[in-house]
Amino acid sequence: MKRIPPLNASSVGKLGPVAPGSNVLVVCNGEPPSSVLLRRWARAADVVLAADGGANTLRGAGLVPNVVIGDLDSVTPRTRRECATSLFIHRGSQDSTDLEKALDFCSETKAGSVVLAGATGGRLDFTLGNLAILWRYVRRFPIVVRGDGWHALAVTRQMRIEGKRGALVSIIPFGACRGVTLRGLHYPLREAALPVGQIGASNVVEKSPFTVSVKNGKLLVVVFDMPVPKRSSRRW
Repeated sequence: MKRIPPLNASSVGKLGPVAPGSNVLVVCNGEPPSSVLLRRWARAADVVLAADGGANTLRGAGLVPNVVIGDLDSVTPRTRRECATSLFIHRGSQDSTDLEKALDFCSETKAGSVVLAGATGGRLDFTLGNLAILWRYVRRFPIVVRGDGWHALAVTRQMRIEGKRGALVSIIPFGACRGVTLRGLHYPLREAALPVGQIGASNVVEKSPFTVSVKNGKLLVVVFDMPVPKRSSRRW
């Protein structure tokens, strides 16, 4: 099993081995990404944090997390044995999900950025809940949700986003949005209003980075990594 290099023991305080400004990979217990991608994201992170059963996903990819946090009811005995060097933090409150516990930990330790994997798939309520949780944290640190072939970002003001030319982009409002402007996409918008339920699906990247801004509201921007045929249709 390939182990993530341990952090300095001197950096382990009551909140764990996360230095302020760290880039943190948080792995949840949802649909796992490919092991190749998971290992790539782990190499790019300063700290790998498992939200409870996400530790099983990391172990399956040959990785050992620096920190495992949650009520710890989903971590298997084998994972506990093989992740003996990990810091396990038990937070048993049922008033928050394991993802909330993980993101609270990132906030407490002043993480610089978070990549979130394994947060979708499986139970629909968990997927929707995990995406809804993002809005509580995105003003504290940037969060990118990643999966096989796609990534998603929560936008509350303005963001420049990388995407391959020709790749699909969908804009999903979480509630009514006003002052929505899209630049660098095939179907631009300027100061538009998106009411609840109006989804901007299947836009196309023409210039990278492209810009998404909203004056009032919350937008989830989903970017697919591969270019699509030019016959892709606009769906508003």
